[in-house]
Amino acid sequence: MNASAQGTSLLTMIAPRVLAQADRLRDGFLGARPFAHCVIDGFFTDAFACALLDAFPAFERGNSLNEDGKSAGKSVVEQMLSLGEGYARLDRCVQSTGFLELIGRITGIPDLLYDPWYFGGGTHENRDGQSLDNHIDFNYHPGTGWHRRLNLIVYLNPEWEEDWGGALELHRDPYDHEADEMVGVVPLFNRCVIFETTEHSWHGFQKIQLPADRPGLSRKSIALYFY
Repeated sequence: MNASAQGTSLLTMIAPRVLAQADRLRDGFLGARPFAHCVIDGFFTDAFACALLDAFPAFERGNSLNEDGKSAGKSVVEQMLSLGEGYARLDRCVQSTGFLELIGRITGIPDLLYDPWYFGGGTHENRDGQSLDNHIDFNYHPGTGWHRRLNLIVYLNPEWEEDWGGALELHRDPYDHEADEMVGVVPLFNRCVIFETTEHSWHGFQKIQLPADRPGLSRKSIALYFY
């Protein structure tokens, strides 16, 4: 893909406001607590976000086995290129020089690398009753040895209330109740959160508890990791 095509790709997928505000977002990212992060509403263009939601894979298509080999309430599809043209467009976008430079501007981290295998990333779907214990992510890619620097998550939930649980929680130290600081991010549609992955970037989410009249809802997101 040449530079012109990359620019067109960004303009049709990333909201123009995000492109225009990259430097202001960087100031917020670097100064954020409990660790470097930012939250960007309306990250993709409306049309592209809707296309990704429309093509989001069925829960049964992903890997829903936990560490014990038993089916759980989380399903992951790492092979995003298998999900149709919308996700193929996303793949072309996130590996482009323009996109990597944009995320580098927002975070102050230059020369970022895209993971073509989406190890641990891809589409994530969590059902009612699922939670994610507070944890710190792996530091190095198991296949390449690259140093992991950033998580970028975009939520695809047109309908979500804060009291349903499932909000991403960023912690200073969830096991030190006196010193801990916590920021919550409700997983609203087309909301993006970018955070630096370090030995101190604790994160997780509380148990999803959907109301009885929303039995078919689930928490949907796309997770992209950069090195």
